[in-house]
Amino acid sequence: MVSSMEATTPDRDDRSPQLPISPEAGISRRTWLATAVLLVAAFMELLDVTMANVAVPAIRQDLGASFGQAQWVVAGYALAFAVALMTGGRLGDIWGRRKAFLAGLAGFLLTSLLCGVAPTPSFLIASRVLQGLAAAVMLPQVLASISVWFPAKRRAAAFGLLGAVTGIGALTAPLIGGALINANLLSLGWRPIFLVNLPVGLIAGIAAVYLVDESRSSRALRLDPLGVVVGALGVFLVVFPFIQGRDAGWPAWIWILLGLAVPVFALFVAVERRKSRRDGSPLVDLALFRQRAFVAGLLVTLVFFAGVTAVAFVLMIFLQSGFGYTPLRAGVSLVPLAFGVVVGSGMSIALSKQIGRTVLQIGCLVSMGGAVWLSLVIGHQATALRIWDIVPPLGVLGLGIGLVVAPLADMVLAAAPRESAGSASGLQATMIQTGNAVGVAILGAIFFEELVALGHGFTVSMQRTLFQEAAVFAITALLVFGMPRRSREEERASGGD
Repeated sequence: MVSSMEATTPDRDDRSPQLPISPEAGISRRTWLATAVLLVAAFMELLDVTMANVAVPAIRQDLGASFGQAQWVVAGYALAFAVALMTGGRLGDIWGRRKAFLAGLAGFLLTSLLCGVAPTPSFLIASRVLQGLAAAVMLPQVLASISVWFPAKRRAAAFGLLGAVTGIGALTAPLIGGALINANLLSLGWRPIFLVNLPVGLIAGIAAVYLVDESRSSRALRLDPLGVVVGALGVFLVVFPFIQGRDAGWPAWIWILLGLAVPVFALFVAVERRKSRRDGSPLVDLALFRQRAFVAGLLVTLVFFAGVTAVAFVLMIFLQSGFGYTPLRAGVSLVPLAFGVVVGSGMSIALSKQIGRTVLQIGCLVSMGGAVWLSLVIGHQATALRIWDIVPPLGVLGLGIGLVVAPLADMVLAAAPRESAGSASGLQATMIQTGNAVGVAILGAIFFEELVALGHGFTVSMQRTLFQEAAVFAITALLVFGMPRRSREEERASGGD
């Protein structure tokens, strides 16, 4: 653990003139503008991920894709993104976070163009895989830069904005994606969901060149090629089975792959220890795992996001298949959820300063209450479900999610030394993506098991799945007890008041 000053003032090799001299100083306008630029890129990436889900039927019809190919338009991106996140985060520590961000953004725009002009399903899948790799370089720099630009007393506000952007991007994307597809701009059908990245990304890139200053590790770090390969293989062996398992019917080879992940991660630890002894430049700083806040925070991140992502996934299927909602109408129904996330993220800034980790537990319990309330509302609307019926419970559910997202990112990354900010942000982002895959696979399997195998119908199946979602949030609230009440950085910062 490092002190507040060590975590927030520039090291000699860091060129970050927008930072204040001391944690007590105000944050400059330039820093806020640079943060806004990074958040625009994060918003663009989050929109792209979810809009692709909405576009799958249109892609199948236009390109003549099979169901398996359509699935890999989504899964190929998710898998590549998860596998490369640890490497992407570390590249920022080594090369510089501004440089890595711009490289990742350029790659993301190029691959967005390739996706938008794809002539065949195979070309689109390959482009999506490359797009996921580019995003894995770009996105960790957002978290890492915020964690080193802002002192402890100001960082919660920045992460509050990130939480709001995350909520808006992930939960309103179906609305935007549905509107773009329905508009059929220039008779392009689904293609604008990828091509819209080009003007947005170009503006963000130009602004980043002028506003985002460089920061990197104060230590001279080197690449870790063997760690990259072994670490990526370990993540693949965890994420791929959960992406493919449900549709494949959970055959034996899925479980064999999951079992192989254990010795591969053991090998990864051995490789990283050897690399640390040789030149002190491992892909993952193993010293991070001696920080209680960091390890417990990663576990909380994994479980919490398993519940968050599965809510939107199952709800979209339920509304469109069970009640005949169009993609646009289903997207509109998620607006209260997004609004709740924004409000909760704003509230979390003050609450996290006052009550520390307890804000995470309150958020989990509020989310649990929202899921149970939504289940009860659905149970009373077996034949017709109006959007207004689900607005209040979705708003409460979003409020709880917002109370958790921003403080959790702050508390996890506060435990990381400045020189390993990229590595730490890459690890946390990997946990988010792994949680997404695990949650969608497991809770999605529960929903379809109830619906198809047990024949309970859409209403009962959705109700029971929501109760399982509520259980995930309850478990997360218990796991938060493993985190310190406050990080040492927070305690020292508050002592300076």
